[in-house]
Amino acid sequence: MDRCAIIIHSVNGNNYIIASLMQEVLKKNGVDARLYRVEDEDLHIWANKSDAANDYYEDIAALPQISESTLEKSQMIILGSPTTFGNVSAEMKAFMDSTHPLLESETLSGKFFACFTSCTHSIGEGAFCIDNMVHFAQAHQMIHIPLGLHSSLAWSSQPVSGIVHLAGKDNSIRPSTQFGELVEHYSNMLSEYFEDPTQE
Repeated sequence: MDRCAIIIHSVNGNNYIIASLMQEVLKKNGVDARLYRVEDEDLHIWANKSDAANDYYEDIAALPQISESTLEKSQMIILGSPTTFGNVSAEMKAFMDSTHPLLESETLSGKFFACFTSCTHSIGEGAFCIDNMVHFAQAHQMIHIPLGLHSSLAWSSQPVSGIVHLAGKDNSIRPSTQFGELVEHYSNMLSEYFEDPTQE
């Protein structure tokens, strides 16, 4: 079965919620989708300071930490990061930087790639974060699968390259049912890039 690694940095739980839904849809479509987290030594501190962070702290902490061997085994890599000043979080950036040795070996070349982010209040700021993750994928010669344009008014503000969730000032606005439909749509799109396991 083809494997997909969904790698997140989630502090307040929103990226974890999105990643979990993506995993559910991908698995339903026959993809071996697995959730991983990047290293965050301060996660417990945030959980003590914020109710939103505390809600999903145990679930996030229980995720396995991403490793180089997992990247090598995965046919698709999906990144989910908070938006910080229009960029990925420091923890996600540290993970991205750690893959630099794989550039020369072209280990990730040809793998499929997708991404999403959760930010406070600006789709535009989130789009910058998405662009940074896409640039990371392009440097590794991965094949980016964009969300694309949509005529639906509810989805029309989304960037072409990926998905942006707006969490509000306190990051306590959870993904809505309507947003979940967008995530499900994107996940079904991504599933189509895997061979149908029933056609063997």
